Amino acid sequence: MKRRIVIAPPAHPGIMGILLLVLVAPIFLGFVLPGALVAALDPLGIPEAAPLVLLLMALSPFLGFVNVVIRRREVRAQVLEVEYISLFGVPIPVARPRWTSFESLLAVNVGGALVPLSIAALMTVAEGFAPRAQELLAATAVTSALVIAVTYRSSKVVNGVGIVVPAFIPPLTALLASLVLTWPLGLQAYIPAISYTGSVYGTLIGADVLNLLTNGDSINAWLLSIGGAGTFDGIFMSGVLSMVLSALLV
Repeated sequence: MKRRIVIAPPAHPGIMGILLLVLVAPIFLGFVLPGALVAALDPLGIPEAAPLVLLLMALSPFLGFVNVVIRRREVRAQVLEVEYISLFGVPIPVARPRWTSFESLLAVNVGGALVPLSIAALMTVAEGFAPRAQELLAATAVTSALVIAVTYRSSKVVNGVGIVVPAFIPPLTALLASLVLTWPLGLQAYIPAISYTGSVYGTLIGADVLNLLTNGDSINAWLLSIGGAGTFDGIFMSGVLSMVLSALLV
């Protein structure tokens, strides 16, 4: 029976260590994220959800190792093999192309995709019950659309790796869009929530979903994980960065 759960260790342990230091330590020590969460959840009328959301974010680095497989496909790719031939007793390396087949897995990362999506969905539902709900939901939709467009244009498909996006483009786009959309309406208290949800939705669709729909069959990687494969993808990082930055401005 084929596995539905894949545990993928980080490709770069040093990067994972930095992320743990930057993201997890502030959570447990009570810096940065708790205040940003209160700024995002309190205007929505759900400040009591902050401890649960904080716990989910604290667990995200560890859940980032867990990937749920949703599709499998056979991939043929050309690789270079180095052979050595002897010329007057001297070994000479010769590169020869060879076609090989392997199974490519499409998965959803728990810590990098499912957790931020759950938090964004909670905020979106709360927006629907908040005063001026239509304006809030419209601002979230427009912010998400702008992040989708910018992220898709700036993303790049790298064979053997997957989809890469410049780290600060999605959160800064979400932050600027939420500022422009909410400030004239007097809804600036909702900027942390709107920038978080817009960043999460926009990065998910703009970086992962659209690229998988248009270029998925041409990406030759053994694991294509929405939300990352053991290291954090832009979905989690974009949401956290946009929320923290916007909370500092409000």
